[in-house]
Amino acid sequence: MKTHLQNFRSLFKKFRMATFLNVVGLSIAFAAFIVIVMQVKYEYGFDRFHTNSERIFRVDLPANSGGGVFDVILPRPLVETVLQSSPHIEAGTLVNPFNSQVYFSVMDHGEKRGFKEQIVTAHAEVTKVFSFRIIQGEEHCLHDPEKVLIPQSLAEKIFGKESAVGRHLLMEEPVWTKEKTELVVGAVYKDFPGNSQLGNVIYTAIDPAFAMDNWQASNFLCFLLLDTPESALLVEETFNRNFDFTKIGKEEAQIQLTPLHDVYFESAHRDQRILRGGNQESILLLLGIGLLVIIIAAINFTNFSTALAPGRVKSINTQKVLGSSDKVLRMSLIIEAVLISFFSWFLAILLLGFLRQTHLFTFTEAGIDLVNNIPLLAGTALLSLVIGLLAGLYPARYMTSFSPALVLKGNFGLTPKGRQFRTVLIGFQFTVSVVLIIASSFVHIQRKFMQEFQVGFDKDQIAVVELSGSLYVEHRETLANKWKSYPGVEDVAFSSEKVGGQDTYSTSGIDMNDITIPYYSIAVSPNFFSVMGIPIVEGRDLSLADEKSSGMPMILNKQMRDKYGLELGLMDFRFFMGNIIGFSEDPKLTSLRLQDANYVFMTGVPYPLQISYVRLSAGTDHFAAVDHIRKSVAEVDPAYPVHIEFYDQIFNQLYQKEDKLSRIISLFSALAILISIVGVFGLVMFETQYRKKEIGIRKVMGAGIRDILVMFNKIYLHMICLCFVVAAPIAYVCIRKWLENFAFKTPIYWWVFVMAFILVATITMLTVTFQNWKAASANPVKSLKSE
Repeated sequence: MKTHLQNFRSLFKKFRMATFLNVVGLSIAFAAFIVIVMQVKYEYGFDRFHTNSERIFRVDLPANSGGGVFDVILPRPLVETVLQSSPHIEAGTLVNPFNSQVYFSVMDHGEKRGFKEQIVTAHAEVTKVFSFRIIQGEEHCLHDPEKVLIPQSLAEKIFGKESAVGRHLLMEEPVWTKEKTELVVGAVYKDFPGNSQLGNVIYTAIDPAFAMDNWQASNFLCFLLLDTPESALLVEETFNRNFDFTKIGKEEAQIQLTPLHDVYFESAHRDQRILRGGNQESILLLLGIGLLVIIIAAINFTNFSTALAPGRVKSINTQKVLGSSDKVLRMSLIIEAVLISFFSWFLAILLLGFLRQTHLFTFTEAGIDLVNNIPLLAGTALLSLVIGLLAGLYPARYMTSFSPALVLKGNFGLTPKGRQFRTVLIGFQFTVSVVLIIASSFVHIQRKFMQEFQVGFDKDQIAVVELSGSLYVEHRETLANKWKSYPGVEDVAFSSEKVGGQDTYSTSGIDMNDITIPYYSIAVSPNFFSVMGIPIVEGRDLSLADEKSSGMPMILNKQMRDKYGLELGLMDFRFFMGNIIGFSEDPKLTSLRLQDANYVFMTGVPYPLQISYVRLSAGTDHFAAVDHIRKSVAEVDPAYPVHIEFYDQIFNQLYQKEDKLSRIISLFSALAILISIVGVFGLVMFETQYRKKEIGIRKVMGAGIRDILVMFNKIYLHMICLCFVVAAPIAYVCIRKWLENFAFKTPIYWWVFVMAFILVATITMLTVTFQNWKAASANPVKSLKSE
């Protein structure tokens, strides 16, 4: 081993640049691969941390079996019936996912402090179905209706190092599924990891009688803990056979149990506020990039080791003359390669540790967690040994395959098989580089397409402020007048939900001509359309008189009118009679992942419109306006934690998964391309060493530097052309498949393919020219003499 380490140090000393590039390329590849696998593990590990995760199921009413607009959101009576339907159900709970952040306060040394946090109501058995790790208090405290469970992070945020158990939370606005307004912390649980459907929120028990007899209001998710995973089919069949689905108006409906492990990828196109979802194709694409990065790095390792042959083969053959066998020499070279690979892995771990401290990888949800990924690190360490072994086999065999006499003559190294092997390796790198450039380009183009898409409302000068229910009910006019007193504020409107910032809204339907027309219902103030800049195309706009009207005035979007032949006037909306007074243009209020939806905007509703839209004049100082808005709210309620957003922030949140994917793919694609170019550098170095005599002869025969550089560039240009022919259709198929995840998407532009070809060709030509310039400029006499 001592001899191998000495050879290892000698290699670094003698071939500094080549070994440096080799180690750097491998280290970056290992670091990138580890980060990617951490992210893939994070995505596929959703909810698997629960002790009984394989026995937890969600109850669905799939649309293709009559569930329609209900789907995964169920009426409470149906949930309660399911929970009592089978002895195979060990525990079950409903979860109300629609409670938004609630304003509450605590008393801290006589001072009132305000917070906004999400409160989720559920059955007390939620702690039996899911794995809550209790740090303080009693796990089953939710059997007491005034008790709440809070996460450790929130306990520390509110109470610091003091115990949170027994502390009071005063609800400054009602929780709509619970009557009590003063709650008590019964227990503190350890925060769930990021890859969980359950949020780190406040949990409390739903009121026993709330909506117990309402079969039409679908507001709840239902989760079951079964005795065995195999019982799911029996529970489904028993319930579907015995339950009367006409109670929910869907005679042909049937429930379906979805394993908790499948919920994440199944929910890719659902409202991310209710269920978190991920795109499996995107994750596989990311994993593919990780594998390509490590494969390219291994190819580079092989090419570089082979490129060092001219400088090492004489030394190796001298050892053969002195009695060393091919077997011993090859083993020495392989061990040397393994040591380089392992050293590169070690540097990668150090690099990741540094990056973790600098927080540069915040765009990956998994982050860089080395401590909790020891098996992964051990696996990649083993992978480094395998890569070193495989990458060292060919160079070891190659450099020991020449007879001493042939080496002394200098006529080795350019055997047809050897050149073919190296050409195939570098060709693979070119192909991968072209595919990755095209893929990352379209991911970026789609991201920009989403950001610049015309959403159908004037979003650029609007500040969005979320109020509490009590602030809206008691101080709406006061706040609106205070805000409008600022010279840069034109008007203020209100709505029940944050339009343009989510994928679903309050859902309902109209029964007409034997079909159900689904629509999103959004309550708005009368001036909503003028403030948001949404044109009315038929009928009239809402007015102040409509807000006090008993006839439920409403405006529908044009798509709903055209698709279903709706007209102005009274119409039966299943639960009430609505008065359609107008039709608007079709605003795009959901993400581009989804098709255009039907919208019903109504005014005069009896519940708070907590989302306010403050329209600013063009040229207004946004920072000053935001400061004025904050001060105005503080004058009314100093404890209220006001939060103000503009639509660029809202859209960034809406498309955060696409944004993170874009940055991840762009970064690692750039790394793969960089590693490929380093591989080209190594191959050109190899070719140049072996063709010095040919270059010298060509110069003696009259060839200039330009002629020699053109000769070398033509070789690689032909190779790039061939690789592009292979890469282009592969990239096209991959991109077309990925874009299928969006209802609105960018065209597949031909010029992106041309750009990828030009970029790879340009970088390669510059690399080839730079590497061959010295050989082409050298004195041909000196070159021929040395040869």
